[in-house]
Amino acid sequence: MTDTPPPPPPAPVPLTPEEETEALAAEFALGLLAEDEAEAARKRLAEDAAFAAMVRLWQERLAGMANELTPVMAPAGARLGIQRALGHAREPLADVPQIRRGRAGSSGRSGGWMGWLLGAVAAGAVALAVILLPGQDQPDYVAQLAMEGMMVEAHVEGREIKVAMMEGEAHEGRDMELWWIAGPEATPVSLGLVPHEGSMTMVLPEGLEPGTDVQLAISDEPLGGSPTGQPTGTIMAHSTLTQT
Repeated sequence: MTDTPPPPPPAPVPLTPEEETEALAAEFALGLLAEDEAEAARKRLAEDAAFAAMVRLWQERLAGMANELTPVMAPAGARLGIQRALGHAREPLADVPQIRRGRAGSSGRSGGWMGWLLGAVAAGAVALAVILLPGQDQPDYVAQLAMEGMMVEAHVEGREIKVAMMEGEAHEGRDMELWWIAGPEATPVSLGLVPHEGSMTMVLPEGLEPGTDVQLAISDEPLGGSPTGQPTGTIMAHSTLTQT
């Protein structure tokens, strides 16, 4: 009697274009893209308002998960391993930063792509909580953006930026959008909308590195933010990051 062979595994279900876009936005927010993929995603941020909004949503989800975690001090070897995996570590005496790992192919995400993304978000939040532990040798930065009747303050701590409305409120029927400008010739990158009151914390997108050459700017935009991915309204205030 011959044993019946097991049936072949089902073929992976390809992602829809919408699912591919959301997967890309999540991986960009988590810092999982290879450098060439991250550069292409940054260009898309400037051109595709819907994609930019999806990236901001994933950044807010990740920041919220990280805020709910209780930081614990991991062994030095484990911290270095996480920093290497995320591309934030430098080997002793090395002159070249670590190369980030690329994302898995679409076939690896097929079928259970949302479960994979949520697992990656949880892992990213845990890694972020370890890397941003107090006492790490990472400079903090602050910027104060003053405009008529309003004051917005931004604090950069590690890979997190906290944006707070200190005085005043946004104009009725309008939103204020915060932009990251890495240098004189750099394309502005949206960090999201300034809260109308209180504060919000988000994780900096992949490729944005804090420094005293970085400027933050606030533009006056329609409700929901710029429809183009670039500032469309008046630049209300701008300020260079200052190390604290």
